[in-house]
Amino acid sequence: MKLHINLINIFILLLLELSATVGKKHRKQERERNSKKHFGDEEVKGIRIRGEWIAGYDKRESPHGDLATQVKIGIYINSFYSISEQTMDYSVNIYLRQSWYDPRIKFGKGDPSDKTEMTKLPDGTWDEIWVPDLFFRNEKKAEFHSVTIPNRLMRLYMDGRIWYAMKITTTLSCPMNLIKYPMDTQFCPLMIESFGYTMDTIYFNWWDKAVAHDGTLEMPQFRLVEAHLKDCSQNYSTGAYPCLQVNFELKRDIGFYLIQIYIPSILIVILSWVAFWINIDAIPARVSLGLLTVLTMTTQSTGATSSLPRVSYVKAIDVWMSVCLLFVFTSLLEFAVVNVLSRKEVKSIRPNMIRRKVSKNKKDSEAGEVIETMPHDSSIRNNTAIMPDLEGKHKARTIDKISRRVFPISFLIFNVVYWIIYALIMGDNRPPDI
Repeated sequence: MKLHINLINIFILLLLELSATVGKKHRKQERERNSKKHFGDEEVKGIRIRGEWIAGYDKRESPHGDLATQVKIGIYINSFYSISEQTMDYSVNIYLRQSWYDPRIKFGKGDPSDKTEMTKLPDGTWDEIWVPDLFFRNEKKAEFHSVTIPNRLMRLYMDGRIWYAMKITTTLSCPMNLIKYPMDTQFCPLMIESFGYTMDTIYFNWWDKAVAHDGTLEMPQFRLVEAHLKDCSQNYSTGAYPCLQVNFELKRDIGFYLIQIYIPSILIVILSWVAFWINIDAIPARVSLGLLTVLTMTTQSTGATSSLPRVSYVKAIDVWMSVCLLFVFTSLLEFAVVNVLSRKEVKSIRPNMIRRKVSKNKKDSEAGEVIETMPHDSSIRNNTAIMPDLEGKHKARTIDKISRRVFPISFLIFNVVYWIIYALIMGDNRPPDI
């Protein structure tokens, strides 16, 4: 009986062990299937290829030894944002793409059955092989993206060509000339330079399509007109370092400023002219209107320039706001002149006193006596009255009538000259090599 029980236990243990072995094998196959599903056949191939050459690879050595390695560079623009005149910089989100040959990591050579042209290398390979040491020379800050995975991609071709792309957000300095602001065009550079390798080890070239972007690329105040390419290689005390530069030509859209600054200021200037049609005796109305327009124009001028740096030259917006302020201030001064003339008074002899003197002189003349026909000075002083100067009021009204024509015509002439100079005649401040 005990022997029978032992045999049953042994049989059960064998069944359990066999089941565990089959389950382990099944789970291994499942993991392999999941691995292929997750990474894809291409990446699994890349992991295998990487294992073939990584052991004897030295990333400190240049791919071509004593010969310089050519690195082709391309940029794909995702977005522009935060273009700041105050700090004179701009932020851009790009895909930085690089391509070079490394003959030490060719694969598929001598295997006619291997028809693979390209394979994706696993993440982290860029830390194990030689890569160009690029940096942005005019960078203020920058960061890589790692959500939900590191946003980098490295591909290897059979002939040893490596294609390396990464997503970067960076803030770059952009020296701005604001003489024509807000009708200006800015040329913001992006400079890519080698940090440690001189031109004896590495040199840069642009891709055939160096700068690309989506056709729907939009910015709040600017539009990208063109990207100008140039070479910015620099000689330092340690040698000559390769550098490529792209200047983004950014044209400012004036629509926002027309709505928020130019049209309101024109209306305020026109409002100040209403005083010319108000009666010269309505002093409170004309004073209130003049002060209101002056204060409003001052406030608007301060708001229009608050976001700009404190540069030493005169900008187009400064000319506009200053002239508009001058017009409304001059209209207030015009009322001061008109008010002085309208309130001018003159001394006059009382009419009843003059009639009495004249009648008495007539009687004395009939009696044959010769007497003075004008009263004595002391009598005039005691019998004079302060009367409004009617001629002064006439002059004041004449000045108002003239102002109704002179002010609008002068402002119209200023507008014509202003827009012709800044919008048509004055050119953009282009860099000398563009």
